[in-house]
Amino acid sequence: MRRFFRFLRPMIFLRRRAILSGLFGNSRRWLMVGGAAWVLHWIGRLFSGPDPSPRYTRELKAGERVIVIHEPESPAARKRARKRAAKAARKAGRSAR
Repeated sequence: MRRFFRFLRPMIFLRRRAILSGLFGNSRRWLMVGGAAWVLHWIGRLFSGPDPSPRYTRELKAGERVIVIHEPESPAARKRARKRAAKAARKAGRSAR
């Protein structure tokens, strides 16, 4: 089902249509549309960065569960998150006294 929805994405449709109509159908317009679509595709791939690598892998046994936590992306966001956590810990420590 996932492969079916992939074909509904506009850029994929344009590239596919450009190949069929532009290269095999001798339509100059579709050839130019396809060239623009492929250029945009490669520019996007060039600037998108590498795919994320897995941080931790392990097989789960029956009854075990996984908790997924989102890490902040930028160093500044990580610094803000650390400050918030430290502030919350101090606040929790004061209220426990």
